Parts: sequence; C-alpha cells; structure tokens
Amino acid sequence: MTADRREAINQYIQSRGEVRLKELEQRYTDVSSMTLRRDLEFLERQGRIVRIRGGAKSLAHLSMLKEAAYTQRQVANTDAKLVIADKAIRLLSPGRSVYIDSGTTCMCFAQRLPDQNLFVLTPAPNIALELVKNANVKINLTGGQLNRETLTLSGFNAIEYVKALNIDLAFVAASAFSLPNGFTCGDYFEAELKRLIIRKARQVVILMDASKLNSNMPYTFARLQNIYALVSDILLPDEYQKAARQAHVLLL
Repeated sequence: MTADRREAINQYIQSRGEVRLKELEQRYTDVSSMTLRRDLEFLERQGRIVRIRGGAKSLAHLSMLKEAAYTQRQVANTDAKLVIADKAIRLLSPGRSVYIDSGTTCMCFAQRLPDQNLFVLTPAPNIALELVKNANVKINLTGGQLNRETLTLSGFNAIEYVKALNIDLAFVAASAFSLPNGFTCGDYFEAELKRLIIRKARQVVILMDASKLNSNMPYTFARLQNIYALVSDILLPDEYQKAARQAHVLLL
C-alpha cells in the first residue's frame, strides 16, 4: 500500500541520513520512478525529509550536521574567545541596557556576564538560555525568523522590535574584517539587524578574534568610524592600529 511504502521509505532515509533516488528505484522495482518522486514530495510536505538533487535527506540528519558545525565553531579558538570575553566584561556596569549578538564569541561573553542588574537584548536563543541562571539579568529576545546554522533571529519582526528600544552598549560579533570593506557577515538579514543595532546603540563594541582579520564576507554592516571599541585577543597589526586611532576607536 502507498502509506506503508512511504513510511518504509521515510524510515530508510532516516536510518541512512541521505538516499539517492536510484537506490529507491532498486529497492522498489514494482513502482515507477515518478511514483517514488511523488512519495518524496509527500514526505517533504510532512516535514520529515528535504529533497535534494537526485535524492533526499533526513531533516534530523541535517539538524545533527548543523549542530556539529556549530559545536566545531564553538571549540575553535576557544582561548582567544575567552580572552576577548574577559576584556569586554570590563566595559559593563550595572543598570545598563545591553545588546549581545549571536555567535560563539558572544556566547563566551554571555557565560562571563556577572549576575547584576542589566537589561539584555539578544537575537540568540541559546544565549538567552545561558543567561537564565543570572537572576538579576532581564532577558529579551528580538523575535524574528531563526537561522538554524547561526542560531540567530532576524528579519522584519526583529527589526520592528529593536526600533522601539534604547540600547546603551551593544556587543556585536563580526565574521570578518578588512580595512577596505569594514566589518562583514554572511547573511543579509543579520547584517540588516546589526546595522540597526549600531544606529540605535549609544556605544558599539565589536568582539572579534584575530583570525577574522584581512578577510571579507558579502555584507558590510559597520566601519571603524561607526564603533566605540574593538576587542580582540591580540595586539592588532600596525595598519589596523593606525586606522583605529584615526577613527578614535578604543582597542582592547
């Protein structure tokens, strides 16, 4: 029966992670290739798989891959991120409205956050959960659509929510930084949110380890003249120090 076959196909894809259409044709010789394609379309509409060129993948498998990728980013340059977090914490004082961006460096910063009277806005659900243990920190999420790869909320709802808020101090992550192109990231909607945060915040602090220097991502969201401080793990190269001094940026 159709329902039994579709369930069997789903179980096969879940067990393998990824399956080619040719494999299914060899397993189900009593039905046509077109029927198998319709089965995959049905399973995709149910949210159990995602079709790819020439086959299908398990959504659970994709989620595990993305989780593994995030974990890999989290453990990369751990010492550098801890140095950055410890430096950035010095800029905090109680009673302030603070924005904490998404990303693994900002997660390290959030883990170091003291339990004091702070209003914290973040686009990162995992950072919000990390801060739950701090009883005196008021936690607010931007809302919006979740990017599963970066664990970041962005989009129209996030923009509209942020427009109504005042921010004293924004801690913003950068995926890359070069003098010609400034601070950049890889997602259009996240760049749009970062630009708004930078316009709204009284002071902007970029958290970025030195591995991001001399590199570029597609979307520029800030330049040196837009920020108050740049916190990194090492002393920046001379040309970056010179540019920062000219823009009156504090280097930590």
